[in-house]
Amino acid sequence: MADTSVNAMKKTIIAAITIGQAPRTDITADIRPMLSPSIELREYGALDLYSKAECEKQFGPRSGDAVLVSRMRDGSQVKMAESAVIPLVQDCICRAEKEGAKATVLLCTGHFPSFRHERFLLIPQPVIHSMVKALAQDSTVGVIVPDQDQQMQVEQLFSSNGVSVITAAASPYLESDKMKEAATAAAKGKPAFIYLDCMGYSANMKQAVHQASGLPVVLPRTMIARMINELFA
Repeated sequence: MADTSVNAMKKTIIAAITIGQAPRTDITADIRPMLSPSIELREYGALDLYSKAECEKQFGPRSGDAVLVSRMRDGSQVKMAESAVIPLVQDCICRAEKEGAKATVLLCTGHFPSFRHERFLLIPQPVIHSMVKALAQDSTVGVIVPDQDQQMQVEQLFSSNGVSVITAAASPYLESDKMKEAATAAAKGKPAFIYLDCMGYSANMKQAVHQASGLPVVLPRTMIARMINELFA
């Protein structure tokens, strides 16, 4: 008789790429329980081969660079220039596909150019921004970002898409205790809802922002997990 148990089920391999270091246990703690048993999540990190000192020296942002923020394996925060991260992410995509991934999802809400890929590639930023724009209609949206250096670039990006935003900053890696303060600041503009613009923000942080603001909150990591299930479960 054929074994039809979950353990015997042929799983769909989905590669999850962080722009920091893998494993991202802080993210997967929220999303793994949401995923179908038929999905196997394999993690890849753009910075896996580098120490924090090497990352800061080789990939750190300079004046005028678009800034990305992520997490090292030890839980510390790292800031990078977007342009420096792109080839590292491309290497991860190629490796994941070579190792059998049916699809790849980028665990970052930053803005990226097109990547080379042979299989399905999910980049959250354009998907989430389209949803935020549709939900906002003519209303303002509150956006919380990890670093003050990102506020202007996020405001410009949303503005170019016709969305009015009010931003605040609180790092999910360094200042999780300041989420309520950031939520209060973002809520002063009376937005329709608040969007947490980083995969580093957790379900607990979402709840803290909701309690402080009284507003609906969009959390990227859980939204993307539901999308993975919709596509591949």
